[in-house]
Amino acid sequence: MIDIDVKTLFLFSAATNIFVISLFVTYVKLYKVKNPIINIFMLARVLGIIFLMMLSLRDGLPKPIGIIANTTIILFVIFYEIYCIAVIERKFDSKHFKRFLLIPLFLSVFLSFFSTASVNNRMAVVSLSAAIIYAFIANILLTEKGKTKIQHITGYLLGVIAVVLLVRSLGAYLDVGVEITSTKYLLIIPLAIFLILNFIIPLLLLFILKEVDNKIIENDNLKLSELNKNKDKFFSIIAHDLRGPLGSLQQIGELLWLNNISDDKREKLTSALYQNSKNTFSLLDNLLKWANANSGLIVYEPSQINLHVIVTNNIRLFNAQVRLKNLTLQCNFDSELFVYADFDMIDTVIRNLISNAIKFTPAGGKIEIILDKIDEINNSCTIAIVDNGVGLRKDAQLKVFEIDNLVSTLGTDKETGTGLGLKLCKEFLTINKGSIWIENNENNGTRVFVSLPIENK
Repeated sequence: MIDIDVKTLFLFSAATNIFVISLFVTYVKLYKVKNPIINIFMLARVLGIIFLMMLSLRDGLPKPIGIIANTTIILFVIFYEIYCIAVIERKFDSKHFKRFLLIPLFLSVFLSFFSTASVNNRMAVVSLSAAIIYAFIANILLTEKGKTKIQHITGYLLGVIAVVLLVRSLGAYLDVGVEITSTKYLLIIPLAIFLILNFIIPLLLLFILKEVDNKIIENDNLKLSELNKNKDKFFSIIAHDLRGPLGSLQQIGELLWLNNISDDKREKLTSALYQNSKNTFSLLDNLLKWANANSGLIVYEPSQINLHVIVTNNIRLFNAQVRLKNLTLQCNFDSELFVYADFDMIDTVIRNLISNAIKFTPAGGKIEIILDKIDEINNSCTIAIVDNGVGLRKDAQLKVFEIDNLVSTLGTDKETGTGLGLKLCKEFLTINKGSIWIENNENNGTRVFVSLPIENK
């Protein structure tokens, strides 16, 4: 036997938990940390204090209520702490957390059936349950990719705790008539080791938090650096493409102002002036909307909108261009087609896609806006803008949506562009929980698909 007061050991462990909570409160205040995981961990420690105090005062609690309460609390304490350590590097997801709460809830209901069993049987079952949980999480920390070095160390520590609890479970099972405060070697030594290691875990969690924060900062810096490079490249291309049409506008203006020219030449210059000014305005308009979307100045205000109304309004907007190129442009789906999205953003998307189709469809060609499918199971509606124009190379079909790849193709009337319109479409559709993709055969037209949610789910 070991000469030790186990109830005092429980109270001492409760006092160390109070110190741990104070340590975490200081950490949160000092570094202004806003992480729900830390709050969950501190809640676990508060429950741990309650558990240890109830154990030390166990004789004063009515049975089996005290037994069930103690069992439930210790299972939730273990779950909360293990959950924090296992998922500290991921963004907190309340649905994920609530789903995993079923684990300790199920175990506590299961163990409640042992509330009237002998003390040694209860100790054996509870210790074994806790050992299994610790071993399971230890395996995750040691085998799952992406874990930090401190998490690996914590994994080994949890493995040791699992073995210690297994020994205590075995000791309780072999010794019939044992008490919870027994000082026999197979029970008290594992308990003392468990309480000591349980004090080390919060310290390791602080190191894990710091390690994860440093990793996040490092990744954010790399992403920011890459983003800045892409944006520099992007704006240099935009500036280059703006310089061309603006230079042409200046030259046309000089010709119209300084020279005596024929009516026929004046008409051609005026047409060129209109085309250049329209392209320049379109580019600047898209650039402004893209910049506003990326800086958060555009407010996302979704509602049930009629897609047919947006399409027909934009068809009317392009009537002059359609007549100029002798195109057929029509909407081939019913007048009642509702989706859940932001009206202004989807209006911009449809306008850009129709403008692109007109640009790359030769004189006398055909453009149709069709309903591809309505998928009520996946809550999506897909339309397609179909033309028989010049098409798009397969290697460019994905690149046209990437910010660091500006794919520019001359239109059938030598219209220039930067490909910014498709990137804006991708940006707006992502905000609206939609998608866009291209299918076509080169030199045989293009099919641009736009998918949007039907309802708010």
